[in-house]
Amino acid sequence: MIIRILEDEVMDDPQEAAVYDAMDHSAVNAKFVADLCEAFSLDPSSDYGSYLDVFDVGTGTALIPIALCQKLPSARVMAIDMSTSMLNIAKANIDIDSMLERIQLAQANAADNGFDSEMFDLVISNSIIHHLEDPLPTLREIIRVTRPSGMIFIRDLLRPDSEEELAHLVETYGGVDDHERRLFGDSLRAALTLDEVRELVEPLGFDPATVTATSDRHWTWAARKNG
Repeated sequence: MIIRILEDEVMDDPQEAAVYDAMDHSAVNAKFVADLCEAFSLDPSSDYGSYLDVFDVGTGTALIPIALCQKLPSARVMAIDMSTSMLNIAKANIDIDSMLERIQLAQANAADNGFDSEMFDLVISNSIIHHLEDPLPTLREIIRVTRPSGMIFIRDLLRPDSEEELAHLVETYGGVDDHERRLFGDSLRAALTLDEVRELVEPLGFDPATVTATSDRHWTWAARKNG
């Protein structure tokens, strides 16, 4: 088993943020949105009669909120991140895609976000958990701001079992240059195992089986908060 080695919690270097944004996340982001809609039977063609209020924790450069709003006309998103560099790029991305009226940004701590309890219909997060030494406070905040019977959809990387598996994943998915591959390898090494995530959600009142391996390199937690 590979020992977990943490990355920096906040990616606030402008160059690193620009490299991250330039990577081709389109297929991964599209799958995130498609799997989310499938998990909770969200139909893009349905008229829900009101907005679906979404909270995105650790939005990075806001590519997933943009993809989600393009897929679901009823969605409007409050997206948070701690990185000024990420949020600066996110604002530009939202403007380019004409989403300023549907996606708002805020600089906030995922573990103490300052938003009201039970405020959102859906809370999402992609690839923030592996940045956190202790993910539990952030998971508690996610649950706190979710409305009763609201939806939680969290996805992140899986830590590989061996150095050989890590090397294979980096070679397969790590990008086109050494810098991108190094970033991806560091992220895999900082990730949690499936059992570690299940051990986190069970004391919070959720069935561990709601956390599943959803690819050769991702886990997903998809659950509804008790009403």
